[in-house]
Amino acid sequence: MTRPVKPADGIVWITGASSGIGAALARRLARKGWTVAVSARGAGALEDLAKEHPGKIIPAPLDITDASAVAACVERLEAEHGPIACAVLNAGIYIPVKAEAPSYEDYARTFAVNLNGTAACVSALTGRMAERRKGQIAIVSSATGFGGMPTASAYGATKAALINMAECLAIELHRYGVHIQVVTPGFVETPAQDDNEFPKPFMVSAQTAARRIASGLKSRRFEITFPRRFTLVLKAIYALPRSWHIALVRRQTGWNKPPED
Repeated sequence: MTRPVKPADGIVWITGASSGIGAALARRLARKGWTVAVSARGAGALEDLAKEHPGKIIPAPLDITDASAVAACVERLEAEHGPIACAVLNAGIYIPVKAEAPSYEDYARTFAVNLNGTAACVSALTGRMAERRKGQIAIVSSATGFGGMPTASAYGATKAALINMAECLAIELHRYGVHIQVVTPGFVETPAQDDNEFPKPFMVSAQTAARRIASGLKSRRFEITFPRRFTLVLKAIYALPRSWHIALVRRQTGWNKPPED
């Protein structure tokens, strides 16, 4: 049976930690006694974050789209700071794609970071954790992964894939004692949301998201989802026949109106 890990088991590694949910979660876990390794491309932001909690937050600048660099980063962190007991794979980008004027580059960049980058992290971690018969990985997806949303044909596709990835890993790694979770937040107040053109009900702050994730990491449940009054309703909508929920989402987001000239 899998179980949540504790600070005595090793360190936490958080990707996408230079701002938003990742930075807020790093601060929270450091206050709770964890040693937290933080990765993102922006070295300066990571250094500033580390200064807030000297000795408890370790900056580890990284571009997760470089699989070799990811593997080397994991190797270095474990050699210098002990086993990665828990990894929160949070790095991701949101690029809105308009179907009437799409950009292949936007699709490719979104897939490279959100899906391939997460796969690089998983590939560097799961073998080590399986060998130790202990570990925990939380993959940060999104409620957008439940079903279609306007301008999210790239982002939503990656987030749906991450939910499936987490489910597959949870099936396979349970017998090795590795605890797999998926995080499916609704709208979180981050700069990425500025590009969303549709209503964003029940939006929560990055600090609230960090609190919910930190609480969920201490549980045995597979999915950490919030705010539940939004995500559970959204799941119910997507449980309807597809033609029904597509029409409903189209209407609720305003995409049932003719385009403006």
